[in-house]
Amino acid sequence: NLYLYKMIVRIFIDMKATYLIILLPFMLFASLCSAQSDKNAKLIEGSWQLDSLYIGGQDLPEPLLRKVYEKMNETKQYTTYYFGEDGKYVNATKTNTTEGTWSLSQSGDTLTLILPDKTIVNKILHLDTDSLAIEPQDETKEVENGKIFMIKSTNLPIEP
Repeated sequence: NLYLYKMIVRIFIDMKATYLIILLPFMLFASLCSAQSDKNAKLIEGSWQLDSLYIGGQDLPEPLLRKVYEKMNETKQYTTYYFGEDGKYVNATKTNTTEGTWSLSQSGDTLTLILPDKTIVNKILHLDTDSLAIEPQDETKEVENGKIFMIKSTNLPIEP
C-alpha cells in the first residue's frame, strides 16, 4: 500500500512538473505583456496637446490645402487631450469638450477611447515620454489612413 501511494505521489509530481514546463512560457509572455501595458499606461497618463494630424487618401487643390494648414495651426493651439490615471479621458477644443474613458489592450499597443456616442480603437504607432502617435482603426473608412500626433504638456488648461 505504501509503495502504491509513493508511486501515485511521484506520478503526480512528475505531471505537475511537466505542466509547469509547458505553462511557464505562456505565463512569462502574459507577464511581459502586462508589464508593457502598465509601462505604456504610465507614459500616456497626463495632458497632451495636438501637434499634427495626417489624413491620407486625398489630394487637395492648393487654395484649399492652404486653408487646411491655416486651420490646423489654429486647431493645434486649442486642442488638448487628458488621460487620467483613473481611466478618465477628456478631449477639449476651442468650442467643444468630449469626456469618456480610456484603456489599453493587455499588450499595450492599442488605445481604446469610449465616448458617449462611440468607441474608437487606436493603434499606438509611437509612444515615449514626450510624444504619442495613434492611428484610429476606423472600420467605416470615414477617415482613411488618419493619424494623430500629440506632444506631452505640463501646462494645459484641462483639469481632470
